[in-house]
Amino acid sequence: MQEELSVPTISDAEWEIMRIVWSHQPLTSRQIIDIANQFSDWKEATIKTLINRLLQKKHLILTGDQKPYHYQATISEKKANQLVLNSFLQRICNLQKAEAISQLLDQTNLSQEDCQQLISQLLIKKQTSPQQLVCNCPSGQCCCHSQSH
Repeated sequence: MQEELSVPTISDAEWEIMRIVWSHQPLTSRQIIDIANQFSDWKEATIKTLINRLLQKKHLILTGDQKPYHYQATISEKKANQLVLNSFLQRICNLQKAEAISQLLDQTNLSQEDCQQLISQLLIKKQTSPQQLVCNCPSGQCCCHSQSH
């Protein structure tokens, strides 16, 4: 499986198709359509268009040399999720990342085990973290650089 993907180029609808493929790959287009129809009212042509876009963007590949062809993802779901999160965090000022992560935690359902794992990670992270972060934004893109409040 290739580990290349520019996740921001995937639309929300394409992401839904990728989630189907990640969960059940390899799949035929018929299988993708049947699964998508369980949670959406997309027409068959719409789903085929989404599959073709993902092929063109090289997020899906065809496997097999005869019909029915099977589709497989070129990147793992875990890697794609990491790329999305990294892209999100790169757009945020260093001084606002903790607040953004805190908001994400507030909006996310977690098990007690998940919470314990996060606490453990934070304790490890704290050991090597600086006392204070500095703004990483270019001048004019952040409130940190403004002289007046």
